[in-house]
Amino acid sequence: MDENALNRSYKQAVVGAIDFWNNQSVGSYDANYTYVSNASEAQIVIQFVDKITYCDGYDNSTVGCAPVLEKDDVALTQTVRVEDRYAMESTQDIIIHELGHTRGLVHEDSNEVPVMNETIGTLLIPETNLENRSYGWQTTSFRVYFDTSGTVSSVEEDTYRQEIREGWQYWTKDTDHLEKDVSFRFVDSREEANIVVKMRDHEGVRWEYWVFNTDSDDSFEVYQNATLYVGERNPEYIDYNTATALGYLLLNAENETELPEPFDGDDELGETDQWTD
Repeated sequence: MDENALNRSYKQAVVGAIDFWNNQSVGSYDANYTYVSNASEAQIVIQFVDKITYCDGYDNSTVGCAPVLEKDDVALTQTVRVEDRYAMESTQDIIIHELGHTRGLVHEDSNEVPVMNETIGTLLIPETNLENRSYGWQTTSFRVYFDTSGTVSSVEEDTYRQEIREGWQYWTKDTDHLEKDVSFRFVDSREEANIVVKMRDHEGVRWEYWVFNTDSDDSFEVYQNATLYVGERNPEYIDYNTATALGYLLLNAENETELPEPFDGDDELGETDQWTD
């Protein structure tokens, strides 16, 4: 077994899969499996990888890969690859399926041996839900698109862009308020961006965000992208309002009391509002 992926032990799942097959008599030859901890002693090495990128019959749903072996094939060391992003019970099911190939079984044998079905149900490793995270993004590199359509003239654009930049700089310069170092850069198209900033005829700032479910439960885990609607009635507050909205999004704050000064509600600078989608 080669555990070169996530920092967790797969021994229990491997041993469980071995026990399953050692109590079966199906396959093109009699095979008995014994767990060894040293890969150099193994005839079959199980590797845990981030992603299966190639395999005979590969498609985007492939979660494991193993050669279909005959008895003479095990004279040479063979490799089984298993994706490492699944819960332990699902990982064991994947290993059982792939070890079935190493004893000569194929997907067409699933009527007799159901574990050889071409598709198997899997559950991803549970991840911390967004509501329990102090930082809700998978990235620390933000690509910002300044949408000037219909709201900002070419004369105003440079000034407003600088104000937005100053709002970002509060969070990208030396600060102990974030557990991660973040960076930002302006990009030329909305499609490239994970943050869009747009001016609106109101005071303060409003924002909407999109979230993503990265595991198998019904809760969301991370922000995917967001749009900030920054009020231009008080242009001198554009940097402040931008920084305020970013504080909510970067700190995953529920209210202003969770924000650092000067965004914690003690100063009467602008108004904030939010909605989600």
